[in-house]
Amino acid sequence: MNLIPLPKNITLKNKELKLGAKTQVEGEFLQIAELLREHLSQFDSGENTYVKFVKDKDLSEEGYEIFCEDEIINVKASSSKGAFYAYITIRQILDDRNTFVCADIKDSPKYSYRGFMLDCARHFWRKEKIKQLLDVMADLKMNVFHWHLTDDQGWRAEIKKYPLLTQKGTTRRSSALYQLSDDLSEKIVKDEKYGEGLFYSQEDMKEIVDYAAQRFIDVVPEIDMPGHMVAAISCYPQLSCAGEDVEVSCRYGVMENILCCGKEEVFDFAKDVIDELCEIFTCKFFHIGGDEAPKARWKTCPDCQKKIRTLGLKNEDALQGYFNAQIADYLKSKGKRMIGWNEILDAQELLDKDVVAQWWCVNSLGNKNEKEWMKNGGQCLLSLCPYVYMDHSFSMRPLKKTYSFSAKKLAPEKYSNVLGMEIPQWTEFIEEEDKLDMLTYARLIAFSEVCWVDPSQKNYKDFELRMENMRRHFSALGAKICPKNLYRGKAKPWYLISAGAKWLFWSKNHDHEYDELKRIEKDK
Repeated sequence: MNLIPLPKNITLKNKELKLGAKTQVEGEFLQIAELLREHLSQFDSGENTYVKFVKDKDLSEEGYEIFCEDEIINVKASSSKGAFYAYITIRQILDDRNTFVCADIKDSPKYSYRGFMLDCARHFWRKEKIKQLLDVMADLKMNVFHWHLTDDQGWRAEIKKYPLLTQKGTTRRSSALYQLSDDLSEKIVKDEKYGEGLFYSQEDMKEIVDYAAQRFIDVVPEIDMPGHMVAAISCYPQLSCAGEDVEVSCRYGVMENILCCGKEEVFDFAKDVIDELCEIFTCKFFHIGGDEAPKARWKTCPDCQKKIRTLGLKNEDALQGYFNAQIADYLKSKGKRMIGWNEILDAQELLDKDVVAQWWCVNSLGNKNEKEWMKNGGQCLLSLCPYVYMDHSFSMRPLKKTYSFSAKKLAPEKYSNVLGMEIPQWTEFIEEEDKLDMLTYARLIAFSEVCWVDPSQKNYKDFELRMENMRRHFSALGAKICPKNLYRGKAKPWYLISAGAKWLFWSKNHDHEYDELKRIEKDK
């Protein structure tokens, strides 16, 4: 059957039902039943057919069952969320027709956290685009939208106590189009101002949170700290170690200018931002980034060194650990669980086991920190860069490789301590929506199945066939799946990877693929 993600168990029956406006939809979960009625209202059919929603407390929160008898489609769920996923399955089976292929289905997800991250800091995306992405996520039974709102190149979330963040911190003087070397010294620049006025007001953010909630999607905000904070420091220089005036960063990569964790003012700033955002974001998670925070300036900063001595910390990594722990405790007091990229585990002995580490990078030590964290009861989200990062070209990362991802790729000590999986879309080199679509949708569709099914159920050839058969279905949701030859990585790379040129390979090759996509569309 053309279903994505693939249900856990399907038994096909040699029967079809014609559903439509005359189908009787009744029982529990009135909100979900109304969604189905609305969908069926487009068909003038359905006489003597029934869909009955039944509450079954023995099912998991996100699990559901569909079974057919005579002219009745029975739907069982323990919660509205499970009933919603059953509705999504019924809608996928119907597609744009009124014919329901009868089947008995028992289904539930492998992971409770199935996420997609969008970087709106480097390039800003319209509310309407975000809503369209949420519609596709809902159709794929993805349940977490991770909203990357701040970075060195732009601050996009309105914080009323700090108005300069959106008056000044949104705007950079220019943007790097490609970077020719890993030290970022050589780059091709688009020499025009970007980002002025491009931010989300608090009302905008509430609107997105409400829209997502109607689709049973949680929205997790990310305020990246103490690193990736140049946009904020450009507005409030006193947050840095040196306090010098700087501009919003025009280049990408890792910046040495980070928050000064020797100053109490920095802790107050972080808590003030959290206070305002916790009034907007109802999800139990809050992401603080915590990645790529070089400590060179802390080593010579009097405030940082004094804090290290006063607290009896062993080094600068421990100072970041102290910062992380303070913020985690503050979030916990507000009923939130802190998430951070896996670098937060460099001082994991200071962290509460309630904290979640998002595992994205592989290091030379074999990620002992992450394995130790899970072995001792901590949880991780899996987002391993070589498999799931969306911003790289398909010639570098074909769709089949993304689909092959599983917890076994990381050999974690305890699979039970994998909270879930998330696929990130970073947008340093993605400015146009069509290019975003090209790099995002095929991978998002594939990853939804990676999150939902047991690895033993996966079959890439079968998945690809289902996705191709569902092109029209996803297109109706606004999801433009790029052509096969692109997502299979068959387009000849514009630039072959060589030492010292990874950035060019990542950025220029997906531009090459984007040019090919435009040629294909023009030919059509």
